[in-house]
Amino acid sequence: MAFNQKNLDLAQAMFKAAIELTKQNAYVVDADQVPTADAIANLVGKEIRWNCIDGQDVAHQVLEEVNEHTLAKNFKELADHHNRTFDLEQV
Repeated sequence: MAFNQKNLDLAQAMFKAAIELTKQNAYVVDADQVPTADAIANLVGKEIRWNCIDGQDVAHQVLEEVNEHTLAKNFKELADHHNRTFDLEQV
């Protein structure tokens, strides 16, 4: 599919609306007291059905998107190590 700026702008506007609706309806405080990051995390968590591995991937991709490449690399390494050893922690 070809690049379509109009569709990207629409998606961004819909995302902003979803964040605002989440702030207004998912918390017991006024919407203006809910950090945007909390609302985004709420939306993402529901979309990925609270899958921890998917959550780690989203966190990594966000770090890459905001040009935190070194932090993204370190986070990925930490997450990979955690995932390899997680079952050992349960013993």
